[in-house]
Amino acid sequence: MGKLLYTTLSESFQYEIPKIKGSRFITTLIPINTKEDIDNELTKTRKKYFDATHNCYARRLGVEANQDLFLNWTISSHQERANDDWEPSNTAWKPILSVLAWKPIYNILAIVTRYFGWTLLGVWWLIQAYTESTKQTLEHAPLIQKEITKELSLNYNYEQVSTVQYLFSKYESKVIIENYNEIINQTIAVNVAFFDSLIKELIDKQINYTV
Repeated sequence: MGKLLYTTLSESFQYEIPKIKGSRFITTLIPINTKEDIDNELTKTRKKYFDATHNCYARRLGVEANQDLFLNWTISSHQERANDDWEPSNTAWKPILSVLAWKPIYNILAIVTRYFGWTLLGVWWLIQAYTESTKQTLEHAPLIQKEITKELSLNYNYEQVSTVQYLFSKYESKVIIENYNEIINQTIAVNVAFFDSLIKELIDKQINYTV
């Protein structure tokens, strides 16, 4: 089986769709990794567009991979949150979040800034506007794929180096932290699709590990 990957942003991106009945819709997409990132970016955007009518948002934080009884993988987001910012209920956050989930894209904050154009849009037009603004921005945004990984720590003797290096190569593991003393201590990251197979080989070859 191949690696498990997820889609996210390579960098922040902003796009404005054509006006809808006079209203402007500016979508800002931001890559996030922590709740602090979200709070900081929301504060910055609200300050930048302090004169906007609404700054609605949705975000998907964290990536989780799970296997079912048939060994099929499903990928989901740890946390999803959104806010209508005083637009009529469900006319902003739900379409924004729906587009992000349909893509699907992870570790992303999407803020749609609206400047009211002095014409009431109504529920249907609002849903369409927030959907299209998010969708079109994603179509232009710089997206990348990243691995879904798990970490584990290894402790082994110098005589076992060649064996461990072979396993690193076989499962494309990446060393995050390492210390060389009387024994070798390493923390590595491995794609979740390879994790169980690597653990089995570590046990077979008597390499000490902790998850």
